[in-house]
Amino acid sequence: NKTVDEKKIGILLTIENGSAISGNIENIEKLYEKGIRVMSVTWNEDNDLGCGALTKNDKGLTKLGKEYIKKLEEKKIIIDVSHSSQKTFWDITKCTSASIVATHSCVYSICNHPRNLKDEQIIEIANRKGIIGICFASNFLNQSGKSNSDDIINHIKYIKDLVGIDYIGLGSDFDGVDFDDMPSDIRGIKDIYKLDKKMKIEGFTEEEINKVMGENWLRVLKNIL
Repeated sequence: NKTVDEKKIGILLTIENGSAISGNIENIEKLYEKGIRVMSVTWNEDNDLGCGALTKNDKGLTKLGKEYIKKLEEKKIIIDVSHSSQKTFWDITKCTSASIVATHSCVYSICNHPRNLKDEQIIEIANRKGIIGICFASNFLNQSGKSNSDDIINHIKYIKDLVGIDYIGLGSDFDGVDFDDMPSDIRGIKDIYKLDKKMKIEGFTEEEINKVMGENWLRVLKNIL
């Protein structure tokens, strides 16, 4: 609240890929002390915790992975399901009753990339009062691999129609997506205002726009942290 009220830039430290703990659950304590507040299980490939979205043999969470999820919940570190395989995702839901988030993912029903979320996953995240950050990677947004801001809006609309506006945010992955793989009209944070304008044109209310542009993420952070 203080960061928002004082109009400062806030940074939340996160870790993508639980292999950062080097197979030792106690390292989560050390990372928490360093300020880490969001952690995922895998990147695209498998690790000693579970299977990633591009796995060739989806076995879900390992025994260590289940301990990992329980420790994250205990420490109130936000559990990020982006990059998780299908079985890993559902194993996570069996291990914890906490809210879960997909920091940077899109809708599988629009673009059937294995990194994207199927409808039942979107519903599960919403039921847990979590959030889906729409990723700006063109190959997640559009089957052609080329995209613009209209594609981002399409994914926002789809999730809104499926579960409501309260579970949608932005998860650009500006630091992870190659420049040429971003939407043609949104190539960095300087272009974010275009989404605000386009959502107004598409009939979103001011309240809905504010939620997607940041308020939904703030709600999730306050609820979990």
